[in-house]
Amino acid sequence: MRCSPPPYYLVSGFFLSGLATLLIVATVSGISQSFFDPDESAHYVNSLFLGDWVRSGFPSPLTFAREFYANFPKLSIGHWPPGWYSLLTPIFAVVRPSPFAALALSAFVAGLPGGLILWALARAGFWRVGIFAAAAYVVLPLVLVSARHFLLDQPAALAVGLAAIAWVRATERPRWPRFLLFAALAAFAPLVKGNGALVALVPVFDIAIGRRWALLKHPALWGSALLAIAIVGPWYWLSFQISAGGFNYAPGPEYAALSFASNLRAILDNVGWVGVLLAIAGAGSAWIARRERPEAARIAAIAVAVPIATLIFQAAIPVAIEPRYVAPLLPWVVVLAALALVSLWQRGTPLARAGTVALALASLLPAATSAPRQPPAADIDAAALIARIQAHPGIWLVDGRSGGEGSVIAAAAYADGGSRRVWVARASQWLSTSDFMGRDYRVTAATPAAAGAVLDRLGVAGAVSIADRGQLAYPHSATLRHALNTPAYTREVVPFRRGAGSSLVATRLAPVTPAIDLLNSGSGSTNVKKMGVALD
Repeated sequence: MRCSPPPYYLVSGFFLSGLATLLIVATVSGISQSFFDPDESAHYVNSLFLGDWVRSGFPSPLTFAREFYANFPKLSIGHWPPGWYSLLTPIFAVVRPSPFAALALSAFVAGLPGGLILWALARAGFWRVGIFAAAAYVVLPLVLVSARHFLLDQPAALAVGLAAIAWVRATERPRWPRFLLFAALAAFAPLVKGNGALVALVPVFDIAIGRRWALLKHPALWGSALLAIAIVGPWYWLSFQISAGGFNYAPGPEYAALSFASNLRAILDNVGWVGVLLAIAGAGSAWIARRERPEAARIAAIAVAVPIATLIFQAAIPVAIEPRYVAPLLPWVVVLAALALVSLWQRGTPLARAGTVALALASLLPAATSAPRQPPAADIDAAALIARIQAHPGIWLVDGRSGGEGSVIAAAAYADGGSRRVWVARASQWLSTSDFMGRDYRVTAATPAAAGAVLDRLGVAGAVSIADRGQLAYPHSATLRHALNTPAYTREVVPFRRGAGSSLVATRLAPVTPAIDLLNSGSGSTNVKKMGVALD
């Protein structure tokens, strides 16, 4: 097992891990042509905004942002940092991918953290084992679920992992260039997603685990840390007034206990108790044999530090509790489990090797049972809805859950191609009010007549009302449908392309003048006001 990997091993390994995830998702559940998760459309619109800004010749960013938000009100840079979007900007500026292409790209990116596993096990001396471990990683339930959505969790896991690699290299030869590379990657991680800031804890735990106290004497360590803070700090200082609106809990012991329990459940859902116990055994075996196998011990130390940093950070920062927030630690759990399997295999007895195979298969049981249960990706057939909208350009009001509204807005932003002939207003902002997370919801147009007055005041050319599995999204949704049930509108029901649901498309018959000035001034939404303050 202990031989050098081929020179193309790591680069091709990252690529093949991503390609494998893309192919699995396309085969098992299919790639949707429209977004439906509440956050996906915002990430897409943010990327499209930066790409269009470049294509427009770098106009005033604040003016461009205000105009873009008026047309497509899912722009949310501020709630999320710009790091990953900036990395995607050249792609969106040159290619301007459709939602389908963006989802395919996201499926590819979801597998890239598998390359971290290849690197780690190659450094430990077991590069062939790394191939099997990376293959196991790309079929984990969380990886495949993330691959079906245009989200930031897998990019954050990749950024944290690359920073961890840079940290290991810096500790091996403590020099300014290596610490500065770590600082750059460590700064990039929280600029991809806020929980990427957990990378700041990785050196703390790695130094403690490996007793690398001498590193604390290196000026390069502290200089690079200050540089990373100087890069990240100003962004979060300016954007906190928006991003803090997404905090769903209060910090404290109660939240920490809930976070630990929920994140442990998320880990178990992916690798099971067998995988968790193997990871613990892998860390222990590497520590015990650290003098005989220093390379494996070094990798085990960083593979322990990242999960601890992830769990501690999630327990301390009360943003939300989601299974996908454990994404940064999963590659390293797989690495530790692989080290345990290698240690058992190296005993050489038939029983030990049979046990190795049995344990490896048992750790894959959650993946084996999860994949067949994955339903096809929902698709509201946003392309068909946008075809109706483009036939009657102007202001359109879209109603549905955040994912439904966002799916139409994202598809409209792509189809509009920068011409700005379409404005998509959100019914949740014009017929009700709430904060960014949908809390403090209150109807502001309580009757069909009031809703109709809003439609007339805006000068809408039509409206789209989305019902998922036969259920309307909000109390104001039924009011809107009653307001549209007049001779002033033609109505058509467009079924979902995939999944249970349909959309009512109502098109105004008489010409109407769009009140663009009202869109530019915003609405009663708390989030719109925050966006305005942030842009000022």
